[in-house]
Formats: sequence, C-alpha cells, structure tokens
Amino acid sequence: MKVKFWGVNGSIASPCDSQQIFTKVERLVDMIQPEDLKDEASKQNFIDNLPHSCKGTYKGNTSCVQVSTACGKEIILDTGTGARKLALSLLGSPLGKGQGEVFIFYSHLHWDHIQGFPFFVPAYIPGNKIHIHGVIPGLEENFKKQMTHPFFPVLFDQLGADVVFREMAEGEELLLGDSVKINSEKLYHPQVSHAFRVDDGTGKTVYMTDSEFHMTNMELIQNAVELVQDSDVFIFDCQFTFQDAISKIDWGHSSVFTGIDIATSAGAKALYLFHHEPAYDDFKIEKIMEEAFKYRKAAGNKDLQIVGAYDGLEVVI
Repeated sequence: MKVKFWGVNGSIASPCDSQQIFTKVERLVDMIQPEDLKDEASKQNFIDNLPHSCKGTYKGNTSCVQVSTACGKEIILDTGTGARKLALSLLGSPLGKGQGEVFIFYSHLHWDHIQGFPFFVPAYIPGNKIHIHGVIPGLEENFKKQMTHPFFPVLFDQLGADVVFREMAEGEELLLGDSVKINSEKLYHPQVSHAFRVDDGTGKTVYMTDSEFHMTNMELIQNAVELVQDSDVFIFDCQFTFQDAISKIDWGHSSVFTGIDIATSAGAKALYLFHHEPAYDDFKIEKIMEEAFKYRKAAGNKDLQIVGAYDGLEVVI
C-alpha cells in the first residue's frame, strides 16, 4: 500500500505568500554557518537537516489523499484542490488512455473537499470508469450541483468518463475486488462527516478529517478508536491548537492532542497531522508539532510516529 498526500490544507487553499517565503529566507541566512558552505557534502548535510518549515511548506491545496493498494485498486479520499495535480500524475496510467478505473470516497461535500473534481482530467476521458462513494444522502444530486451554470462552465453531463454514484449505508463494509475492505464511521461535524479505513491486507490507512470530539460523548471517541485500531497510517484533523479548539467548540475540527489520545488507545503506528488551519504559517504548524512531541511523551507513547502532512508526501507501507 502506498499513500500520497495531494492536498492537506483545511477550509480553503492557502499557498505560502511572498512575505512568508521572505521570512524563511531570513531564517536560513541567520542559521547558516561558514562550515555549512565549505564543500558540496556540507551544503547537502545542512539542507538535509533543515526543518520542513524552512526548506518546504505545509501550506497549499485542500484535502485530497491517494491510496494505491497492493492489488492495484486506486482509491482517492476527497477531491479538494489537490485533485488537479493528482489527475495530471494519473495521465501516465491507464486512466490517461481511457482504460482506467478509480474509486473516490467523500468524507462530506463541503466545498474544500470537492472543488478539485471539475479539474480531474480522467473524468473527461471516454472509457474511464469513476466510482463515487459516500455515506451522504442525495450524494449524486448534490455532488453535481458544483458543475452547473453559473458556477462552472462545463456541465457534469458533459464529462466523457462513466461516473457511477453509490450511497453507502451507515456502518456498511464495502469490498473492492477480493482483498480491499472499506469501512466508515460517522463523525461530529456541521452537516456530518465520515471517516474511512482502507485495508488491503498489507496495510491499514484511516482518513479521519473534519472531526470534533468532546469528553461528553465517549461513544464517539470509542467508535473512532475502534476504526483506527492497529492502523499503519492515521490521518487526522489537527486544524486547531489546543486553545483554539476550546474557543471554537462546534466548529467541527480537532487538535493534535486528541489525535494522539485516539492513536495511543488504538495502537496506531503513525499519526499524520492534516487539514491545517489556513491562517497558520509554516512555523506555527511546526510549533504545534513540537507541542505534539511533548504530549506524546506525557501520553506514554514514545513509539508513535508524528508527521506533519504536506503536499507531495508519500508513505509506503
């Protein structure tokens, strides 16, 4: 199983702006020492040891994650703006020749989770088959609304591919082929969201974005722990700091501390911070990670891997 992140930002795409890049350059100038420039090896070592906030960015596209299973099934979890680059990467596969098949699962239909689909090029190529799933009443009717006039120039019915919708029932287990199992779990979020677990027999990936948890609803927390149980990759909505999570109750998002608690109870191997707050810059996101490392120690889970997800990050299980 391979997992690739194509969009990790929450709510709205928020690329790094010129001022933020300038601040990164300033920090690099302050950090660099003469011994870091003495030869190519020292230069490379300096670059390799830089924090991601200095040599890259967590800022960018909205929610879109690709899961490539061991048996060849291509699964996409949400199609935020990151779906555009994902689509281009798939043109070298059978999907670029009108001979491919892909399975898309939607956590919910908020704009930041669907807005990349009209730019998903394989949907325009005749011969392709695209399966759209979600535990969402009126899935087909509501999904098609974004591709109506005057919101988009191309109507949904003008797509060339064969697009098939399937509304999943609450708690239903879906089997793709002989070996890929998809399970879902209802989450607390405005208009409701759902988490998904993908299990292909070689690895388990859980996608749990747009979720809020309260100690007053222990059943919701326990259900989340059961879905995440023994997962290899646990992708979790860590949009808020702990302070923001308290002041923004009922906004439908969580903090990394909740993610660590669920991961620890479930025995997850790795937690990926996801759905970053668009108002936070890279340095603030990295500070959240530093706090997460401290909390991980307090939680007694030193083996839990904690990673800040970013566009282009690949994980092979």
